[in-house]
Amino acid sequence: MTRATRSVLALLAASAVGSVPRAAHAEPPNAKATPVYVLSIFTDDADDQADALTQSLRSRVRQAQGWSLLETGQSFETLSIALKCPPRPDAPCLQRIADQLHADHYVWGTMARKKTAGEVEADLHLWTRGKPDVEATEGYSDNLKDASDESLRAIASRLFAKLTGSVAGGTLVVHAGTGGGAVLVDGAPKGTLENGVGRVNVPGGPHTVQVRVPGMDAQPQPATVPDGGEQELTFALTSSAPSGPEVTSHGSFPGRKVLEYSAIIAGGGLLVAGGVEAIAWLNDSSSSSDSRHKVPSTINDVCATKINQDAIDACNKSKDAVTVSTLGWIFTGVGAALLTTGIILVTSDHGSGDATRDSTAGAPPRPRVDVLPAVGTRGGAIDLRVTF
Repeated sequence: MTRATRSVLALLAASAVGSVPRAAHAEPPNAKATPVYVLSIFTDDADDQADALTQSLRSRVRQAQGWSLLETGQSFETLSIALKCPPRPDAPCLQRIADQLHADHYVWGTMARKKTAGEVEADLHLWTRGKPDVEATEGYSDNLKDASDESLRAIASRLFAKLTGSVAGGTLVVHAGTGGGAVLVDGAPKGTLENGVGRVNVPGGPHTVQVRVPGMDAQPQPATVPDGGEQELTFALTSSAPSGPEVTSHGSFPGRKVLEYSAIIAGGGLLVAGGVEAIAWLNDSSSSSDSRHKVPSTINDVCATKINQDAIDACNKSKDAVTVSTLGWIFTGVGAALLTTGIILVTSDHGSGDATRDSTAGAPPRPRVDVLPAVGTRGGAIDLRVTF
């Protein structure tokens, strides 16, 4: 755009400035979004570069959380001329521009070619009512003339971050099905899905992205978001596996286990008791024999005669030996029966879990071993019954 053309536009703007309506909002401002204008950047010698940066800045504001872009066709240059601002805008001039726009925030700036060939420098400002002006400057190659160029978008993102004090970043564009859901970045909820699409502003760099869609599953994906750029991700959704009824396991009392090991312990104890009785029987028999040798051989029944203390001792020791012998045999027989029963029960116990699995799988039942111990005054016995 030539200077003559600018002058004509400025005169037109000056004549129409009083009737310029307030621009519509790209997104309605709210308690969490600050409305801001991005005025066309003024330049004398880099029109294409200034237009591209202006558009890239506006795109960045549209994507920024906490900001709402206000649209206007007015450029900073035409407003300055129309409002009779000095060549270098002063505070009253900037105030008049804000009043004309009915704005509390707007971005304005200038651009010029640098002395170094092939480079331009942008000098941007954020005007905020009642606060000091914030400035950000950056030089870059003059071949960046496309507003969608990733390098230019990164520059716009850095400049906007400097002006607003925010962290430079980009936008994640997430596609997942056609319904609603949530978008998580690095494990934290950052946005929502509407009709299967979500846009989330994140700091530049690597991230892990997930989606949560009711009734569906999707694998997390990595994403590296460029500053000022966009990264698109598409998630393949699969139906969630239906969760079966919750099974609460209440373990039944292990009666068989208790019986098995109780039989082994009791049998072992009775065998030990039988051994003790056997030792007592040997002692009583020996004592009875010693006392009987002291009684005259003509006496056959020491218990019937009891002519002296030796006969009495021999009788008592003989009776004790019989009692101990009987107990020893009983303890030994019963102990052997219980111990054998316990061992057989343990070796034949394959667990109820195996039986259940065999039954549900339709496998033939395993051979069943029933142990039937019997105990009486003559000792113990075991009856084994095998069912196929």
